[in-house]
Amino acid sequence: MSTSDAKGLVAETGVAPLSLNQTFNSLFDGGGDDGPFGCRNHVVVGWRVTGERPIDVDALREALLDVVRRHEALRTRITGLDGDRHQEILPPGPVRLDVLDFPAVAVASRAERAETLIHEVETGTMSTQEAPFLRAVLARFDSQDAVLVLMAHHLSVDGQSMALIVRDLAHYYAARTGHDGADLPVAPQYREYGIWEREAAESAKAREFWRRQLDGARFTAIPTDMPRSAGLAESTARHRFLIPGDVMAALDRVARSNRATRFMAIAAVYKLLVHRRTGATDVVMATFTPGRGGDGLFDETVGTLYNFVPLRTDLTGCTSYLDVLQRVRRTCLEAFSHDIPTLQIFAEAPQLMETVMTDNATAMVFESVPTDAVADAPGDLRFVRITRLLRSQELASAIPDGALWDVNIDPSGDGIGAIAYKRNLFREDTIASMAEEFGKIARAFSSSPDASPGLL
Repeated sequence: MSTSDAKGLVAETGVAPLSLNQTFNSLFDGGGDDGPFGCRNHVVVGWRVTGERPIDVDALREALLDVVRRHEALRTRITGLDGDRHQEILPPGPVRLDVLDFPAVAVASRAERAETLIHEVETGTMSTQEAPFLRAVLARFDSQDAVLVLMAHHLSVDGQSMALIVRDLAHYYAARTGHDGADLPVAPQYREYGIWEREAAESAKAREFWRRQLDGARFTAIPTDMPRSAGLAESTARHRFLIPGDVMAALDRVARSNRATRFMAIAAVYKLLVHRRTGATDVVMATFTPGRGGDGLFDETVGTLYNFVPLRTDLTGCTSYLDVLQRVRRTCLEAFSHDIPTLQIFAEAPQLMETVMTDNATAMVFESVPTDAVADAPGDLRFVRITRLLRSQELASAIPDGALWDVNIDPSGDGIGAIAYKRNLFREDTIASMAEEFGKIARAFSSSPDASPGLL
């Protein structure tokens, strides 16, 4: 379908073609609950909400509807058969808001109870056909202290989208409770992003970069505990671990002194872990980029805009942790400066997935995406994101395959790690041992960057 045809179709029928990200996800859809189009593929985020006045539930409900009106992605479903799927934009409708009151909980125990609530919400499911694809739970400790948990389907949002949603929600709530504030920025719709990325001229230079960078490359395969052929029931669990604040601070210092970012330092630790687990020196890992373009045009857009990007680093001959960091730094700078949609990258390296779709191996994806802890808004409520989640989960939001690592920093300065993994492929003790080894490498890296990384 041409760009002009796509625009006309949207204007006349409210139907739009899939974005390139949605098309990419279609390649991994097996039809199950845990797949990208399944009912467990959701994003769940919790916020501590405090203020001097009781929360107006009616105003909160209306503010949620305001958010759905503002962002079409929250009311856009995927319809059609395989090979002919498309987006159908639906009218705004009310968001399901569940309100409950906690029994008496001591102030010192409220963070733990909030974490339990987030886990409970995450075990739920979300229809991919009944819009809006946003749900909320408000649980009150008392009239001035509550937890707000938001769930959205991952076909409708990415991580940055959730931050936008709660900011907008806080803004609309303030407006509906009588507070004045600056107008929100214009929010381009996700369908506009889908049309824009097709209109944007493909970068021959970027395609050539990926063709050369990934010549002969395959994702570094991680051996699984159980083969796919065992046919075990598919589900996703999450293992969490903590990296002490002194280690994170030291990693930051090493990164800054070498003109690197925290992500580059943490990714270097991860690549060393993969090397020690597999013996590979040509380490190809996957991560995500925001995928929103460099001009800020779609910074206000809710949807799935991220790109799935391979990072290939040759560790051969590295004699110190700093050598590893410098090579990972170069890998990241080059890859991120040639960021294009995932489908275009894979077109230049169709062999990438060969090693990780076998019976006894899979891929692990690594990310470290900073999040805004506070949603600034006028009014008398304060929204603070709950990031200090430390307990593991037997059932978590789905991932398509393998494992997904997330390592970020808590406002306390501690590193909070989470590994979502397929229980039909990995045992919990395997994942826990990898997390423990990651922590040991991080401490050694940060304390003695000139030391040998112990390459095999």
